[in-house]
Amino acid sequence: MASFGKKKSVTDYLYSKPVIAVLILIAGFMSFAVYQRYVVEQEMAARRGDVEQERQELIERKAMLEERVEYLSGERGIEEEIRKHFDVAKDGEQVVIIVDKEAEEKPVQVVPEVQKPWYQFW
Repeated sequence: MASFGKKKSVTDYLYSKPVIAVLILIAGFMSFAVYQRYVVEQEMAARRGDVEQERQELIERKAMLEERVEYLSGERGIEEEIRKHFDVAKDGEQVVIIVDKEAEEKPVQVVPEVQKPWYQFW
């Protein structure tokens, strides 16, 4: 047993059960916080990969659109778009229209509407 007049040293206080319990509790809270930060970091890394991929796709699309704009700015591109959307020809050219043969052969049948007596409305 400890005598009444004896002072306890610092190590006696540090190795006491309440101090050790508090230190374990603090270590538990810190490990939980570190784990949460780790999970957030993993999510951010995954999102960054997705965003980088999307960025690369957008850069490729931008390059493609710039090429298309450059092509359509020229005389040949304008002419191609006009010919694609309208039936036009230059002087000296002939336009050929191809009609589907099956569409011509199928006659459209018109079914005459049969009038019912006035008392059979349902």
